[in-house]
Amino acid sequence: MKKINIIILSLFISLAYTEETKKDFQIHKLHVGPNEDAYVASFKASANSFILKEVKIKKPKTRNLKKLRFINDDDEYAIRVFDKNGTEMIAIGIGNPFFATYEHIGYEDRKYMGGPVTSADIEIAIPLEFKPAVFIISKRDSLGKFNDLQEILVP
Repeated sequence: MKKINIIILSLFISLAYTEETKKDFQIHKLHVGPNEDAYVASFKASANSFILKEVKIKKPKTRNLKKLRFINDDDEYAIRVFDKNGTEMIAIGIGNPFFATYEHIGYEDRKYMGGPVTSADIEIAIPLEFKPAVFIISKRDSLGKFNDLQEILVP
């Protein structure tokens, strides 16, 4: 009987604890849909410098949404978004914007399907739940580790 009382008591304590943690927990949507407004940040970039052109609230272009994803092994560059308190909100992989790939029927057997470019226009979409204050641009080194290239404050 004593064991049953201990089990019931521990069950009530755990239920009360989970109710408290539910109240403090907020889930933020990490991706933006094509019909939703978002913060759209536009950058003019070269290999060593990124310039923030603007941050607007608008519907992002569908072709840009297809490119946006979390960081993976293929990404050479990444943009990390921080709020005003310095908390990292989201990290977005942007691949290598300085290598243009092309597809052409009849040339699929070629060793190289692209080439380097000197500059790129980059747009990223950030859900409205996040208030971007700082963008940190990172570049992957030869060992696969991301190193901060540049910090950009949102005006």
